[in-house]
Order: sequence, then C-alpha cells, then structure tokens
Amino acid sequence: MTLPEFNKNLDKVAKDMTGRFQQEMMVKIGLEAKRLIFTRVHGTGIDAKGNKYKGYSTKDTLAGSSTFAFKKGADRFFSNKKLEWRTVKGHHLAILPGGYAKIRQLQDRQTAFVDFELTNRMWKDINIIKSTITTVTLGAKEELNKAKLAGNTKRRTDILDLNQKEIDELKKTYGLSVLNIFKENGL
Repeated sequence: MTLPEFNKNLDKVAKDMTGRFQQEMMVKIGLEAKRLIFTRVHGTGIDAKGNKYKGYSTKDTLAGSSTFAFKKGADRFFSNKKLEWRTVKGHHLAILPGGYAKIRQLQDRQTAFVDFELTNRMWKDINIIKSTITTVTLGAKEELNKAKLAGNTKRRTDILDLNQKEIDELKKTYGLSVLNIFKENGL
C-alpha cells in the first residue's frame, strides 16, 4: 500500500468513526451495559463493588390494601383474622410482622437477595436517557420510576454502576467493532 492509499484509507476510517457512527456505538454500549447490570443485580443481588445489597427489611411495618402490588398478596395477608390494627392519619392499617421481606414473600417474590424487582416496572423503564458521541447515560424516564431509582440508590448504592468485569467486557466487545472499521478500510 502506498502512502497516498494509506492516507485515503485512514480518512475513510476517520469518517466512519465520527458523528452518527459514534453515537450509534454509544447507544449499543448503553443498551449492553443495561443488560449486564440487570443480569448481575437481578440474578445475584450483587452491587458493582462485589457486595450483596443490604437485605430486605424484616422490621414490622404497617400495611393497607395499597401496600401490595398484587391482589393475591393482599388476600393472603388480610385473610388472617388475628391481625393487629392501627389508624394512622385516617387510614386503617394492619401491623405486618416481617416487614418488606414478608410483603415480597406474600406476593411470591424471592427474598434471598435484593433485586429491586417487585413489579419490574422500574427495570422496564430504565433506558438510555441521554447519549452523545462520547457518553451514554442510563436512567428511568417516568417520574415514579425516577423516584424509585433515586430512593433505592440512596438506601443502598448506585444500582446502575458497572463493575470492572462488565467494563472490560464492553471495552473488548466494542473495541473489536472499532478494529473492524480499520479492517473494512484496508488497514
């Protein structure tokens, strides 16, 4: 390859790696990052630093019908005729021994580790909320899910952080995509 041919091919590489291509690449990276984070958190309850999230509360709590995301959980709890009741700000609430962990259990949700998934609405709403040619930002779009994500992050740690293994996997996967541009242009 002559120097002028090399320069011409290098110009093609530069064009292929700017603007729209870079932004599309960042979107792919963002979506893959979401998948990796979800798989780790939902499947293991492990944060980006390798620690288990603090478990679900087992402290007694007050429960009303709106406490339960699913009717079967409410039916199971309120069928107990020996409930102890309290009135709080005009609301008639029952004392639920076992706290949030029991709320999850009554609704057939696992309690072995924190997965931030009772209804899965928050996870479904997490997506790319901003992307540029150099960055991508994951977050929730709907206000309720933004509040859930912020509250869960405040209580535990940043849920949407990547661990080093995930970062390395993204670098490897998308670094190869960049290398392919060079190959496609004869370099």
